Parts: sequence; structure tokens; C-alpha cells
Amino acid sequence: MTNEQDRPALDPLSRDYVALAFGIERHVSGYVDAYLGPPAVRDEALAGEAPAPAALLARARALAVRVAEADAPEGRVGYLTAQVGAMIASCRRLAGEALAYPDEVRLLFDIEPERTPEAVFDGAIAELDGLLPGTGPVAERMVAWRERLAIPPETARTLIDALVPELRRRTAGLIELPDGEAVEFRFVQDQPWSGYNWYLGDARSRVELNTDLPIHADRLTDLLCHEAYPGHHAEHALKERLYRERGYGEHAIQLINTPECVISEGIATLAEGAIFPGDERFAFRTERVYPLAGLTDLADQEREAGIARALRALRAVPGNAALLLHADGAGEEDVVAYLRRYGLLAEGEARQRLRFIADPLWRAYIFTYHAGYDLLGAWLDAGPAAERGARFRTLLTEQVSPSQVARWVADEGAAGLA
Repeated sequence: MTNEQDRPALDPLSRDYVALAFGIERHVSGYVDAYLGPPAVRDEALAGEAPAPAALLARARALAVRVAEADAPEGRVGYLTAQVGAMIASCRRLAGEALAYPDEVRLLFDIEPERTPEAVFDGAIAELDGLLPGTGPVAERMVAWRERLAIPPETARTLIDALVPELRRRTAGLIELPDGEAVEFRFVQDQPWSGYNWYLGDARSRVELNTDLPIHADRLTDLLCHEAYPGHHAEHALKERLYRERGYGEHAIQLINTPECVISEGIATLAEGAIFPGDERFAFRTERVYPLAGLTDLADQEREAGIARALRALRAVPGNAALLLHADGAGEEDVVAYLRRYGLLAEGEARQRLRFIADPLWRAYIFTYHAGYDLLGAWLDAGPAAERGARFRTLLTEQVSPSQVARWVADEGAAGLA
């Protein structure tokens, strides 16, 4: 394990980037998600009185100018331009400027917060009507399907211990992981999220799973892939090398509400498919997950695959719900009803989702999941199947922004039309 005092120094650009981030953190608790750099830089940024929002905004705008003029690789300049642009937006809000909710999402995440037509959801729900067992309203049958697959925390712990080594083995077959990397899993309560990766540095993570929400046997592999292998933990451990080996000090810190989050959540939402190609994940659940969970009587690979495909279209429901709440001014009960109708959630799960959407720190973040999945998935799908693994490795290891990936997708589309 690296001694804190031995961590590489930050160059002037990334030192100011880190100092600005901690300045925002003093007004927005949770903005800094992880810090791996020299303690002295953090301690200096947190000393004395918190900087005024107007001063932070001026610093952010000055940093953007320095980034644009920096003698640095194009990829680094592009990445920092997107990141600092989001920091400017956060400082504008702190300084009292009112941003319309769609503008807030756009400026923070370098994406367009599009509203998905309800007809898309209706089509997916119609598919589920023919796939879910039983009769009656689809929402009730979906809730019943999920309830049958719910497992207690002690069973989940047994499954985690059994499954994680296999997920790590498959990830190591996709990309070489850093020496000594490790993940610890804990159960927690009273959080707005279902799972969270706390990256600790030195290729170590602590993953917390929220037992206020049900843990489902059919979703557990996806959750573990998302938070650990080859999702958040693998990405953070690999990108820490950008700081330690290339001197890119912006990767000595991880921030919430910046474009890097779209890339990170896109990787995580695609993680299970990266190591279980095609419908292999459903066979894995039948053979490895359900027997340990005592649910062998529920295994139906064909039905599961059909349900999973239909549910993909419902990934955008929380984004629509957030627009209802923050852009349209809908009441919370109306948003809960929307989540239950189109997200096919039980009331408790819908209210937990609302808690996340309404949280001041996370209110815009909800778009990173489905936007990241769609954007990164489009780039992975645009290339030859033989290149998919290499493209996923690029996402895991290199500096990438959403607008850059969007350009890659557009360029591939234009090449295909030529």
C-alpha cells in the first residue's frame, strides 16, 4: 500500500483543478467522491474560511482558459475542458444563478437530457404482458415476479462470496488488473442509492449495498459487475494509473456531477454484458446463482432473456420522472405514480427512487445511467464484434468525455453511409 506522503506531486494545472474541486466540496458536501493525491494539497484547500461562490466561479473560468491554452495532449485537454465546464456550472449555481433543469443536466454531464416518449414504455410493457407469468395488470405481475426473486441479506452475502471470484476471473480475461487490487462488500441502510462504490485508492474499493431496497437474485450479478468487476472498481483502479504513471493529477480525484460520471456509469451499466456476452448471463444465473439462492424452480432462461430485453426500454423512466419533478413542476405523488406506472415498481421502490431524484446532490445525476448506457453502448455496437473488447478496454483505461464518444459514434455512422 502506498504511503500517503509518497503520492506523486500534482502539476500546476491539476493542482488548481483539485483545489477548485475541494472549494466546491466546502459548499456541496459529497462533490468530491474520492481523493488519491498528496494530502498537503487537500489540506491546503480545506484550510481557513470557505471561498465565496463568486470567487470559485472566477477561479473555474480562469482554469478553463488555462486548460484551453495548455501544452498537453489533445485527449487530456478535451477531458479537462469537459470537466472544468461542469465545474463552472456548479459554481454558477452556487453563486445564485438559476439554471433550468435541462440546462443543468446538459452543462454538468455533456449530454442532452432527452425525454423518452411514453409510447416507448408502453411498447415495452406490452411485451412484458406476454412474458410475465399470471394474469392481471402488468405492473402487479412485474412486482410479483421481482418479489419471488428477492433474497435476504444473508443469502446475498453467500452469493457475493461465491460469485465475485468468477466475475474477477472473467474481468482479468478482458483486461489485466493492477496487482493487489481488492474489493470489500458491506451492507448498509438509509441511503438514497441501491449500491455504491467507495474507491479508496491503491486499487482498493469498498462496495456498500443498501438493504432498505430488496436484493434480487436475478439482478445481483449485474449489481456486482456494476460496482466491482468490470465496472466501477475496475475502472477506478485502472484509471488511477493515469495519475501515478502519466502524471495526470485530475485522476487523483473523483467528482460527482461532471462528465466523467456519464462514462463511469455507462461502463458500469454495460459491465455485465462485457464479461457475459449475448445471453450467457442467463445461463450463468441458472447454473450458478439460483441453486445457491434456493430458487431453481424459478429458472427460465428464455423468459428471463425476453423480460430483460423489454426492461431495457424502461431504463429511461427515472430520467422522465426527474424532468417531471424538476422541469415540469409535478408533485412528488405524481412522480411516484409515474415511476410505478412506467417503471413497474412497488410503492416502496418508487419512493426510494424519488428520494434519489429529489436529492440536491443527485437530482441531475439520474441521467448518467441510461444516457451512459445508450451512448457507450452505441459506440461498442458500431464497431466489428471482434473490436468490442478492445473498445471496452479503451473506456476503462483512457480519458474519455461524452461528447468525444458522441463524435466517434457520428463518425462511424458517416463512414457507414459513405
